[in-house]
Amino acid sequence: MLIKSSGITDVGLKREGNEDSFSVDDSLGLYIVADGMGGHLAGEIASHISVDIINRSYRSWLEEDASSDDIYGGADDSLSREGNYVLGGIRLANRVVYELAYEKKQYQGMGTTVVTLLVTPSMIIAANVGDSRIYMLRDGELEMLSTDHTIVAEQVALGMMTEEEAARSSMKHILTRNLGSSENVEPEIYEIGPSGNDRFVICSDGLTDLVNDEEIRKMMEDANDPEELCRDFIRTVLDRGAHDNTTIVSVFISDLMKSRPGLSGRISCILSDITVGVHKVGKKLIPFK
Repeated sequence: MLIKSSGITDVGLKREGNEDSFSVDDSLGLYIVADGMGGHLAGEIASHISVDIINRSYRSWLEEDASSDDIYGGADDSLSREGNYVLGGIRLANRVVYELAYEKKQYQGMGTTVVTLLVTPSMIIAANVGDSRIYMLRDGELEMLSTDHTIVAEQVALGMMTEEEAARSSMKHILTRNLGSSENVEPEIYEIGPSGNDRFVICSDGLTDLVNDEEIRKMMEDANDPEELCRDFIRTVLDRGAHDNTTIVSVFISDLMKSRPGLSGRISCILSDITVGVHKVGKKLIPFK
């Protein structure tokens, strides 16, 4: 399997600071975007810590071939080993952000959304909490591999509001689930089989507020490579006012039969290098196709 990826973040035209964080790791096939909240510094810390913990925990558990007993929060038998590593990492990140917000007055009310994409030769795993999104383009069709955890999304699902009404609603960014607001959290997790030429975009709502799904589909289809796609998205957002921070990670896969090299090394402690005093799953399984 060949993977090409790129990530970009932009503060936008209205905000003074950037509370988004992201990570791109082709060696693991792991890609993360987090959109912090709670004001400058607090939101930035929540998103940064969450991305760092999910990365570290996944790498550590993978390299140690961790058992279900080693995964934070316990394993879910309906998920693959890698799916459980992602699940445990998100749960662990939530707990750390929650404890930090609880113990430190200056961080009270902080939290973050998170979207995580794991790409392996045998499986694609998508997980999210909040309203940041994961899109997949397969055979010209766009599919959202995440679920918005917002009041309006729940009302749409219940038939109480149309998609058009939801897009105009003043409550469209009120979250029903995020990392840091409660002691425990359950992400949405989707596991699907890969195809030969899948393309993925994971992003904060700075993109989806200003670019609709059909525009996203067309831009994903037309792009020559992930870096070009990320820059085209940012250019479009800036042209339309960029009222929020915008973060985009794009991943293109090809040559599915070519496997990724094995990993080596070992990390002894997930949280050993994380300094939290810094100043700066409803789940669904999609059948294999």
